Formats: sequence, C-alpha cells, structure tokens
Amino acid sequence: MDTIFSSASSSQKSAIKIIRVSGSKTKHIPKIFSFKPTQPRVASLRKIYDLKNNVIDNALIIYFPGPNTVTGEDVLEFHIHGSLLIEKKIYEVLTNIKTFRVAARGEFTKRAFLNGILDLTQAEGLNDLINSETESQFKISMSQYEGTLSSKISSWRDEVIWLLSRLEALIDFADEELPAELEKLFNLKVLKILNEMEKSVKYSSYGQRIRNGFIITLLGRPNVGKSTLVNYLSDKKAAIVTDEAGTTRDIIEVIMDFDGFPVILNDTAGIRHTESEVEKIGVKKALEKAEMSDLILILSDNEDFSYPELKSRCKKILVHTKSDLKKIPNKNIHNISVKENIGIGKLINTIVKHLKSLTPKQNVLLTRKRHVEAIKRSIYALNDLQKFDLNNNPELASENLRIVAKEIGSITNIIDVEEILDDIFSNFCIGK
Repeated sequence: MDTIFSSASSSQKSAIKIIRVSGSKTKHIPKIFSFKPTQPRVASLRKIYDLKNNVIDNALIIYFPGPNTVTGEDVLEFHIHGSLLIEKKIYEVLTNIKTFRVAARGEFTKRAFLNGILDLTQAEGLNDLINSETESQFKISMSQYEGTLSSKISSWRDEVIWLLSRLEALIDFADEELPAELEKLFNLKVLKILNEMEKSVKYSSYGQRIRNGFIITLLGRPNVGKSTLVNYLSDKKAAIVTDEAGTTRDIIEVIMDFDGFPVILNDTAGIRHTESEVEKIGVKKALEKAEMSDLILILSDNEDFSYPELKSRCKKILVHTKSDLKKIPNKNIHNISVKENIGIGKLINTIVKHLKSLTPKQNVLLTRKRHVEAIKRSIYALNDLQKFDLNNNPELASENLRIVAKEIGSITNIIDVEEILDDIFSNFCIGK
C-alpha cells in the first residue's frame, strides 16, 4: 500500500503548517530529507534538505510509530514555517519517491477505519465535528465521534446475536422445543429492540436537521416585509427590497445560527393571485417550500393571516410587521418592526423555544440516511420474524435475525462495498 502525505492545515500562507505522512515507508523520511532520526513521540528540531542537498526549512519533526496512531500506521508530521513554497518543496521531494503519493480526500480517516481505529459512525462524527458551525452540531457530532451511536448499535447487535445463538441451538437439537420461559424472553427481547429502533427512526429527522439545518419559511403577501426581515436577521442584503410588489420570484435561502441551532431561513415569493407566469411559479414554489418546513412564519401588515391553500401541519408563528405604525393586541400574534427594532428579540426567542421543544429525550441519534435505511430494513425483518412459530420454523426466524445483524453491522463496519466507503470519505477535507 502506498505511503500517503498531505497538508493537515490551511492551504493559505500561515505562521505554521503541518504536513502529515502515513504508511509503511514513513520510517524512511529521515533518510529522504537527510536528517537525524528522532525519538518516537518527541518533537525534535531538524534541518530538512531536498534531493539536491539544498536546505528547505528548519522544522519540528514528530514521529509516531504504529499501530497506536491516528491511522493505525506509522505517522510522521512536519511542523514547518507556513510558506507555500516550503510546502511545495516538500511535496516535490515526496512525489519523486516511489510508493509515496498525495492523499485523497478523507484517506487518513479511511485508513483509521480500515485499521480498526475508528468505526464508520465515529468517522462520520469526526467529519461532522470538523464541519460543525453551531453548538448543537458540535454536541451531536462530538457524541457520535466519541462512540455514543456505536455503543447503541453494538448493543442491538449483541442482543440479535444472542437471539440467533438460541435459535441455532434449537435447529441443532430439532427434537427439542424452546422452553416456554426462553420463548417468552426471546419475544420480549425482540419487542425491546423493535421499540428502540422505531424510536431511533422517529427521531432521525431531528438528527439530520441538526446536521443540515432546520427549515424555516417566511410566507406572506407581497410587500409585507419578508425580505426586509431576512436581511435584518442575516445582517446582509440577501433579498431584494423595493416598493414594487412581487420582486421575490424564487426561494432565497440564508443559513443562520439561532442560539446554537442551525437554521435555513427561506424568503419566498409573495402569495397572491397574479397573471404573471413567472410569479405563479414563485408562488407555487413558496407553498411547496412551506409544506416541507419545520416552522412557518406567516407575515402580515394587517390582520389577515389566513392561507387556505397551505396544508402543512407544522407549527406556524403569526408575525405582524410594521407594528411601529399599528399594533395588533393579540397574544398569539408577534408584533415586530424592523425599522424601529421592535419585537425581533422576542420573535427569535419564540423560534428557539420551538426548536428546543423538538429535541428528543434520547441522546443517540441517527444522523444519516444510510443509518435510517439500515434500521428500517432491520425493523421490517424483526416484524417479519414474529410471524413464524419458533419451534416449527426456527430456520426462517434465524434467517431474519441474520439479516438484522448484517444491516446493523453495516452502519458501523461496511467492509465489502468499496463504492460506499469512497462516497463516505470523499466528503472529508483534504488532509483528514
């Protein structure tokens, strides 16, 4: 297997850069760069040279012998001055050595997975941790990286293996029946696993929302202040604001952080009857976006908040804009004014309170579609298993349990589908 290398820090100029090397040929780095070998895990200052014996840099070198490293292989780090030219010179030396090559996206973490340092959910949690931008994203990704989801998946698999072993014993001794107490325990365990899996699927949308953002859509007639509110909240002119009705024709998305919750704020076309085909499309898109939202803000500059064409059952917050001109004395309506900065903080608090109310009690969350699909297939197999008489059809029941064990195992340890692994790790940043 090739020895890989890549920058583990910014690609821009900086005070310090780190170049990481991993693989079986890492131990030859001192000879390649003409410096005295260092003690394992001890940062040592060394002058490094190119292949023509010209000085490249004075660098801190740290050597980590495998298997107790981030990849499970021998690893070496160059801590160099942050010049792009110094980095380029080190790359030129390494690429001229046979079996050395630049690492692909996520290849260091992929090797950690293949060498048993991390399982897949931990690797995915690590990537989410690197990309986290809000407090809630940080908490969930850190929990997954530390193995919370892995532990739950493992416990399910252990239970399934226990059930499978009892059925296999029944098959081996075909003349004997499963004791009544054991059959009762068997069924209770299946129901317990089913219940936990069904809950995990139920709350999976929350986990995916934390990763990708809660969808909040602003709905209202033209010129009620949707774009003005979006611009105010995002502190930039994301949407066009004019006195002309119908200026927003397409969905404008703004990604924000509301008290630690990632939010995708959608500004939409004003809802009204129109002869303009383009505007009709905009209105249709606005209603479609509202239907798939986690929260809808219905804005109005009068007392009309009714939209019979809106079928969504998600929570709706009524917002009366331009309340500097007139307030509506109704506790169910938020009076705001962007112009006078009235009621904005209270509106945000109401939004955050709703997002907090969606938080499930359990801390183990499925955060990816592949997790959810595997658990759904497991649920189907467990439900199917309950149709069989364990004494008369133990073979059929055990086959269903094998399916469940395989599906659960695929969440943490896909080892035979290279395309899936490539897809997962290609989403990592360079050098990770």
